[in-house]
Amino acid sequence: MNRIQKIGVSAFIFDNNKALIVKRSKNENFLPGYFELPGGIIEFGESPEQALIREIKEELNLNIRIIKPYSTFSYISGNQQKHTIDIQFIVKIDDDINNLKLSKEHEYFKWIGKEEINNYKFSNEMKQAIKKGFRLANS
Repeated sequence: MNRIQKIGVSAFIFDNNKALIVKRSKNENFLPGYFELPGGIIEFGESPEQALIREIKEELNLNIRIIKPYSTFSYISGNQQKHTIDIQFIVKIDDDINNLKLSKEHEYFKWIGKEEINNYKFSNEMKQAIKKGFRLANS
C-alpha cells in the first residue's frame, strides 16, 4: 500500500464583509462541484506562504498579501491512502480585482457573506474554516 501525505493551503480572501469562494470543476476527482476557499498543494521545498501566493496567482490570476494563518484541518481520502493537511490563511488582495480569472480547476466564483454559507455545498471541514474566517475578519 502506497500511502501519501500532502499539505495544502487555502486563502480566506475578505473584502466588503464578503469572502471569495470557488466551485471545484465537475471533472475533479475529489469533491467535484463542491465549493471551497481557493488554494492548493505545497510543492516540495516551498513554504506555505510561497505556495499560497503561487496557487492564488495560478487559480485566480491575482496577487495577494498574506496577513496570518488562522486555522488548520486534515482529512483522509483516496480509499484511506491519502492524508491531507490544509492550512488556511487570511489574505488581502494586492491587485485589481478585475484581473480575477479562474483556472480550469474551478468553474465558478462568488463573493458571499457569512449568512450565505449554508447556501453552498462545502466539506464540513471547509465550512468550519470559513465560519472561523468570518469571525476573525470581523473582529
